[in-house]
Amino acid sequence: MNLSDQTSNASNQSYELHPFWWLYFPILFFCFRYAVFLLTDTATGLESWVRGELGLVENLTVLFSAAALILTAVLILRLGRSLPITLNLFLVVYCLGCLYFAGEEASWGQHWFGWETGDYFQQVNDQQETNLHNTSIWLDRIPKAVVSLAIFIGGIIAPLYFRSRGRQVDYQAPFWWLWPTWVCLPTAVFAITVTWPGKVERYTDLSFYFELSNEMKEFYIGYFFLLFIVSLAKRLDRMHQQGTEFSPA
Repeated sequence: MNLSDQTSNASNQSYELHPFWWLYFPILFFCFRYAVFLLTDTATGLESWVRGELGLVENLTVLFSAAALILTAVLILRLGRSLPITLNLFLVVYCLGCLYFAGEEASWGQHWFGWETGDYFQQVNDQQETNLHNTSIWLDRIPKAVVSLAIFIGGIIAPLYFRSRGRQVDYQAPFWWLWPTWVCLPTAVFAITVTWPGKVERYTDLSFYFELSNEMKEFYIGYFFLLFIVSLAKRLDRMHQQGTEFSPA
């Protein structure tokens, strides 16, 4: 089997996720979240189980990030020796990023185990939690802005550009593994746009009757982390089984 055949097979075979996970789930969950907010009581209804630090949205965000962390670590252990050094370094950084995101979202376990915040974090953390992202803009908004920009470029612009040009991922091009595939697009769109209604509300008389959009943004960022590494792991595993030589960069 020559390289062009391998690339074609890698592009056309069902190596990605089932459409439910990458297309329907992001849409359905947003509809579910919006309906729960509009139709149930904040204090006693289903909304009380969905919102907040121990709610469904927050816990799923941590779960997705933790799953991405574990899968990335497994990928390094399984295929690390056969991968180029740059990809290995990327996977290590990705692993650490997922660890930071998951840990910070759960305040490193404080939300679950309920320990009291120490004196240091009482003074420097604006929500009196055991985490870093509420202590400085450099540990919260700046990293989130960088991640959002990466998701916008890699998760939306790149797939649309490749699709409009009728191009597939070139698996021998340098740094091909940086580019998310089409399966990340719907989640990327939600991760970028879910907070826009709140921004519009602040400057207009419009009301979209939806709170806590920042929680939903973090939810979709966590899910994007998981989809990206699942897609990459499936492609790397298929290429490894086919005996494809990885790009040196």
